[in-house]
Amino acid sequence: MHLHKPAAILFDLDGTLVDSVGDIADAANEMLARLGLPTCPDVDIRHYVGNGVRLLVDRAIMRDIAGGAPNEQINVAIEIFREVYSRGCVARTTLMPHARETLQSLAAEGVILSVVTNKPENPTRQILDHFKLSELISSIIGGDTLAVRKPDPAVVRESFLRAGLDQSANAWLVGDSHTDVMTAKSAGIQSIVVRGGYNHGEPVEELDPPPDAIVDDLGEVLTMYRVAGSI
Repeated sequence: MHLHKPAAILFDLDGTLVDSVGDIADAANEMLARLGLPTCPDVDIRHYVGNGVRLLVDRAIMRDIAGGAPNEQINVAIEIFREVYSRGCVARTTLMPHARETLQSLAAEGVILSVVTNKPENPTRQILDHFKLSELISSIIGGDTLAVRKPDPAVVRESFLRAGLDQSANAWLVGDSHTDVMTAKSAGIQSIVVRGGYNHGEPVEELDPPPDAIVDDLGEVLTMYRVAGSI
């Protein structure tokens, strides 16, 4: 599909800009240990990430992507997870390939950059600050910034508002999962999915609906921007 030249590019965080599974797994496993439950390997936690803290915790407790733990247990577990993760959200987290160079180059070319994630806003800001990326980002919408989260289109509208963009501006949403594609579709913007993220262990080629483009790493997003046509 033809990609229109964007005024702004919105990026997912986990699995897109950073590989954060190590720290998420460490926090989840300390949470499980405190609850007297068996721990989960990183590879399982990788499949549970992407739909916010509540579902992550539920899935980890049940060791099942479908979740199903009692609400009372989930509520207790969320508090433990948040407390632990806030103390260690950058210990094992790393930037995804070409993340820094891509953001720096896009910003230098005048693209407005935002982060839209289902991770809570506080650790999102901690991670962006740690990697010295915050100065490149015009707006940050976390999973608890609004009353709704991705794939609700309100997160895109709020991102535009905070970045000073007109709601009709052309934009791309770059992510790694079905949630990101659905967010873009619901907001009427184009989507690019990066291989090698999380997407609950499913290949991105099987996403339905499909994204507007699939890339191997973030460096290709910069190339696409430079060759994208205008409407």
